[in-house]
Amino acid sequence: MKRKNLVSVLSIVLIAMITMIACEKNKSIETMDVATAEDDAVLDMAFDDVFSEVDAVMNTMDMVGYEIPVLKSGLEVFETCKVITVEQPDGAFWPRVVTIDYGEGCTVGQRTRKGKIIITVSGAMWQEGSMRVVTMEDFYVNDHKIEGTRTVTNQGRHPDGEYEGKIYFSIVLDRAKVITADDYTITKQVNQTRTFVEGEDSKWDTRDDIWYIEGTATGTNREGVVYTREITSPLWKERGCRFITQGTVLISVEGRPDAILDYGDGECDPDATVTVGEEVRTINLRRW
Repeated sequence: MKRKNLVSVLSIVLIAMITMIACEKNKSIETMDVATAEDDAVLDMAFDDVFSEVDAVMNTMDMVGYEIPVLKSGLEVFETCKVITVEQPDGAFWPRVVTIDYGEGCTVGQRTRKGKIIITVSGAMWQEGSMRVVTMEDFYVNDHKIEGTRTVTNQGRHPDGEYEGKIYFSIVLDRAKVITADDYTITKQVNQTRTFVEGEDSKWDTRDDIWYIEGTATGTNREGVVYTREITSPLWKERGCRFITQGTVLISVEGRPDAILDYGDGECDPDATVTVGEEVRTINLRRW
């Protein structure tokens, strides 16, 4: 009897140890956690690159009254590689359709873009209620193919709270997709609010712009795993830096503990961290 009781006790202890090990493993960072957080950040960077281009072109178009060729004080505003056309489909001043055509490839700095970005604009972007609808046609950045539709609406100024008086925009990103140069696919549906916190006094010069970004999204990572994400601390996007410099994102995948993607403390660098439980990994976004 004593031997049987001893065996029973040992079995219970062994089962408890296996359960504890399994639970601890479930709380640790796995490859999928890092891949999901990295893919989420990469897709954001891809579309930030696209829309930084759009904002630069459209701000200049607003400034010069949509005249082509765009000249300012005798100097061309845009580099000559890309071709910009403006159409008035209804014959009236608004709406306008602006096409940025990079042809077989335009290289500026570390970016080679090819294909087209097409923007349908209902009015000057600084007017409350105006909208921009952005689509892409065979568009690539450094051999990453980018697809989707982005609708930006000027919601006017915050009536109260922390951002009282600041202009803010609602952003809906529909069927967003990045097919990377490594031939894996990331997708996302996004609902965001972007608040223009600095740079309005020099709105024709976007180099000093700073945006606070809030919102939620759903997506699939490179393995087709579905995830949800919520910005838990506003993301800080400075126009002079191609990386998000500050803010945190909560990423949730069914069957896995939540992961926290942290962009850091304000430094313009490619590093971010992924935290699951007490384990932290650093990811580097420079490859994008």
